Amino acid sequence: MAEKNGRAAAVSRFLRHRQHPIKILDYTSRNLWLLLIPLTKQIIADRFNFQEWLRTNMVEILTVTAIFGIALLRWIFVSFDIDSEGITAKTGLFGMVRTKVYFSEMTTVSFCQSWLNRTVRAHTIYVETNAKTVTKEDIRLVISQKNADMLFDFISSSESCTPKATFSPRKSYLFIFSLLFSSALSGMILYGTFMFEAYKIIGLEMEQQVLERLNGELTRIDERFLKLSETIPKAVLLLAGAVLLSWLISFITTLARHWSFVITRSDEKFFIKSGALIKRRHIISRDKINYYDLTQTLLMKIFKICSVTLNCTGYGKSRREISALIPITTYEQMNASLKMLVPELPRPRPEIRTGKADIMRFIFTPVLFTAIPPAAIIAIKRYFPDVRQEVTALFAIITVPLIWLCAVKVAAAFNTSVGFSENGCSLSYCKMYKFHKLFLPKSNISMIRITRNPFQLLNNTCTLIICTAGEKTSQHRLKFMPYDEIRRICLREGFIMFE
Repeated sequence: MAEKNGRAAAVSRFLRHRQHPIKILDYTSRNLWLLLIPLTKQIIADRFNFQEWLRTNMVEILTVTAIFGIALLRWIFVSFDIDSEGITAKTGLFGMVRTKVYFSEMTTVSFCQSWLNRTVRAHTIYVETNAKTVTKEDIRLVISQKNADMLFDFISSSESCTPKATFSPRKSYLFIFSLLFSSALSGMILYGTFMFEAYKIIGLEMEQQVLERLNGELTRIDERFLKLSETIPKAVLLLAGAVLLSWLISFITTLARHWSFVITRSDEKFFIKSGALIKRRHIISRDKINYYDLTQTLLMKIFKICSVTLNCTGYGKSRREISALIPITTYEQMNASLKMLVPELPRPRPEIRTGKADIMRFIFTPVLFTAIPPAAIIAIKRYFPDVRQEVTALFAIITVPLIWLCAVKVAAAFNTSVGFSENGCSLSYCKMYKFHKLFLPKSNISMIRITRNPFQLLNNTCTLIICTAGEKTSQHRLKFMPYDEIRRICLREGFIMFE
């Protein structure tokens, strides 16, 4: 009996320092299709015979067996330890790469649990620091629910991690947030990724069968579009449908990712929980945050709402994740929420700003680009009179976002500024279609550069580039700033400028 209990204890210790067994599937998932593709084809062909399949696919079966064997060895050799100083992980081939991350140096520790991992009680953890590493994360492990809870409790067990304030936006605000921050481009990337993975699984033969079936459906749909396309070109309808579908996919993904968002502040940490399909928990070291960013679009400015994000290595690093501190709020609530969550945040007033006199400088380039599609339409109609209506409509569609960009740049002329206080800095600028207002400690500024092109030399303006520290250097460009005033304020603050 004692011998049996001893073996059980040894197995328990072994598993406690290993990743969750589901990680074995993760090691093999990219190669399983070698076996699944021929199996799927023969099942679809209604001529599946196990002995024949075994004989004709022996090479693939041996290959997949080897893949599983190597995955099992990787799982055995990859281990981790958690002690009072930090986390030590042995990764790489046969666990030969040893990485230790100290708790004092961690910027973000993220716990992600997908719907699949919830069924087997597993978590994927990501440990990040400001160190530049070869891999995307300093440490990435798939561990059991018990080990994940133990690590989370260990990090948040000190007296300095006692909750001081908690904030959770309304569900209606999260809905608006998802509407505003969803894009057709990210939806298309999601859809394209899904189709590419599906293509790898289906294979060419099954793809042809699927296309033959779809052709009949598309023919029937085509007849429904025929009447509508008499007034609106069919290509425009298809493009609009693709954009709308892609945006809808992006909207659902963004809403699911930030659903049930709750942030809790302690003296040293932020604890953030969110997600519907994928549950996420983030522990963020407040002293490792590089800056806070009030992000807006032009519509958000008109309706006086904003989103507050933060820049900290590891948070918002995964695809399509927004590093939200306050997902969305009104101007009135924003000040109160920031005082509650970041009471020590320096927020100096703007000292130098652009204005009405700089509007033409901001819109000159967008106006030039906006003129290209109408000019192209005129040229095409003149030299190619038989060109189809769809081409003209597509050029007209391209013009719309360019006109909107001109409107954004007009607003940018009144929302570009910089200001310093004793220990902080504030920046306001526009990048493409988004407005940013940054608050950061002066100690986080790694470099200041001033650049001037020939046109700026003529009107005595410059581009102020402020670089902030972190795993990667972030550059914030303030264009068309008055050169003499920028130089004066930088000398006053004691910054070493590069021109």
